[in-house]
Amino acid sequence: MRATASKRLSATTLGCLILVSVAMTVADAAFVHHSLGGRSQRQMNPAPTFHALGIPRGGAVDPTSARSRLSMMTELPFVASITSPFWKTTAFYAICDFVGFIISLVTGWHVHLDLIGTGAFALTALPGISSSLMHVKWTSCAIAVWGTKLASFLFFRAIQTGHDKRLEDTLSTVSGMAGFWFVTLVWQVLCSLPYTMGMSTKATATAVSGNPLVIKAGALLFGSGLLIETTADLQKYFFKQSNPGKFCNVGLWSISQHPNFFGNLVLWSGILLMNGPSLIDPMPPNAGIMQRLWGCKRLFVSFLTPLFLWSLFSAQANGSLSKTIDLANSKYGSDPGYRQYVDEVPLIIPNLFK
Repeated sequence: MRATASKRLSATTLGCLILVSVAMTVADAAFVHHSLGGRSQRQMNPAPTFHALGIPRGGAVDPTSARSRLSMMTELPFVASITSPFWKTTAFYAICDFVGFIISLVTGWHVHLDLIGTGAFALTALPGISSSLMHVKWTSCAIAVWGTKLASFLFFRAIQTGHDKRLEDTLSTVSGMAGFWFVTLVWQVLCSLPYTMGMSTKATATAVSGNPLVIKAGALLFGSGLLIETTADLQKYFFKQSNPGKFCNVGLWSISQHPNFFGNLVLWSGILLMNGPSLIDPMPPNAGIMQRLWGCKRLFVSFLTPLFLWSLFSAQANGSLSKTIDLANSKYGSDPGYRQYVDEVPLIIPNLFK
């Protein structure tokens, strides 16, 4: 049953990635076409002549004119779409994950998994910190802080444990390694949607830099999620250091079986909120309903982030994606307190009225 559920989730994530890829290519191309005033490619780029290419009859090339032609080529819808922040970020993630796959293949290590997988978020966010756009600057800082914090903590923990028992079977084969790093890429791409959509130059060139009040509200939500996630990780770490062999049911872990997952959901929702206003294309006052809905396409696509995270965390928490439940049952199943804990404490969303 777990294998079937895992394959179903993998197929779902692949479908989501394909859907997002197609949607963003079409959306970017449509936006560029609209920003060019609906001009056709023939109008924008008429049939070349020696004069138009800047080539005198003698054969010499005018470098200024040639550069102008090259610049015009980059404005073509398809060319502009594949050079958008979404595709640049995706390409960087793919490179990082390929390096991670090679390390896994050659060494069989586990210690680098989260360092590369999560650390890639921080690296992609660094250039945006210097942006003049408020929502890009704040979001970049938030992702850089979160990525650096979580990657460092998980790397430190991995060095101590040496390997992740939950992934032993998965990483024991080449196909399993490839599947792990592919799912990592899907996770990175879908998580980053609010950020990559919000920092799109085509979206922000004619739009304001976000609503300051909404950005601050999103930052507050992000900070709350970061605090929850960090507190949960530290509480469990120190509890395990003092109580080896026992399950953690103190602090935030007394009201949620996975409070770190909940904190992650909250912080990425904050990032989505910070970018929210900039994800809506500006519209003329007389715009129709369909035009306004199309103008919200980037916002709609970005909502895949919390939906995907909820699906991923739920699958991890209920054991359909990994053998977490089996490992926990083998260690704590004989403890009546653990059975009561599993039956009474919610998987992810905390029970605040306990």
